Amino acid sequence: MTVSADRVVIVCTANVIRSAFVAALLSSRSPEGHKAHLTFQSAGTLARPSTPADEKVVTLGRTYGLSLEGHRARRLDEGFLRTGDTVLCAERAHRRVVLDLRPDLISSVFTIREFSRLVETVPGRAPSWAALVQAASRSRLSRPPRDPEEDDMLDPVGGADAAWLAFERQATQAVSSILAALTALPTPSDAGPSVARPLSRREYRHARENALRVAGSSERS
Repeated sequence: MTVSADRVVIVCTANVIRSAFVAALLSSRSPEGHKAHLTFQSAGTLARPSTPADEKVVTLGRTYGLSLEGHRARRLDEGFLRTGDTVLCAERAHRRVVLDLRPDLISSVFTIREFSRLVETVPGRAPSWAALVQAASRSRLSRPPRDPEEDDMLDPVGGADAAWLAFERQATQAVSSILAALTALPTPSDAGPSVARPLSRREYRHARENALRVAGSSERS
């Protein structure tokens, strides 16, 4: 089984706007000391493989120094995800899809905006990315959003300029908070490598039960 404590997967629906932009922005802005140890990739729950990025997000990306012309969509499936991945989803609906595929990742699956909100509340200085993710996971039950929809990121596809501006604002604000938390971490050379322990069969069953409860709670919200 492949284990990766230092890969972040950004997920949306088609992987041609939201996840492509957020992953590229996080990757380009990550502190130099972490770039060799923390990677950002993206995928879509209903992506058509090899579809290029939306022209509007390519144009938006250029304003941030990003080159999304070469981006090609990837389909999210069970084989794409690895044990230890941090998965950041555009919407709660995508989080449910991820948990259906890999319930063992329950403690490291968030929406993008949810994760950005939670890392701002982590006390002190986390010793590693894995520890930061664990702290955010512990905080989520005690720090729910005022409105669950606040954790979703707007999909601007087919929308007017106002929708694209709202998406840009939500995405850049979330990325800023995540990067601030990442910058505060010691570099891997100081902290040592992060290692994720694969779940036992008993833990896997327990994770799946929790995943079903989380999915049910999200649907009722």
